[in-house]
Amino acid sequence: PRGAALSRHPMAQQAARNNWDFTLDVAGSTKVSLDDPPGYRMTMDDSGGAAGRSRGKTTNQELLEKKAWETAIAPIQSVGMNLFMLWMSGSSPGIFNVMILGYCFTSIAGQFSRVNAAFASFKTIDTTFQKLAYLALCTFSLAYLLYHASGMGLLPTSSGDWIAFIPNTEVLEVSTGAIK
Repeated sequence: PRGAALSRHPMAQQAARNNWDFTLDVAGSTKVSLDDPPGYRMTMDDSGGAAGRSRGKTTNQELLEKKAWETAIAPIQSVGMNLFMLWMSGSSPGIFNVMILGYCFTSIAGQFSRVNAAFASFKTIDTTFQKLAYLALCTFSLAYLLYHASGMGLLPTSSGDWIAFIPNTEVLEVSTGAIK
């Protein structure tokens, strides 16, 4: 019979197997030892005993401190592009320069007002130094903003800006001349 001949043929047996069967037979071995991917290591230490919990807690604290420092330097990252735009705009008081100056001022004022909200998620650690760094960077940004506004002539920093407040002095000496 023809069907019996097909079942004994090696190609027919291979076709009878499921095409989706995936086995890792390498050179006749039954177990393939592959290296672990980078960063993956399964050992008994990672299973989490009493020592593992305390180490996990310290790494959690370190992670929170790292994230708090990232939050502390966020003002200079967000204002950096605005300050670059101010620097590139020059010192002429045009409408676009004044609008950029106003936008930067509102951004910095908003960052000053959100200092406690920015560090609200870090209640388990002491964030005093991070808050001080946050405020220092905001103050630096505000100082540069005021310096740029002064350079544009928008702040009254020279004596000519205050000439209306200089009192007039009465001249008491009178000179006369004679023509011959």
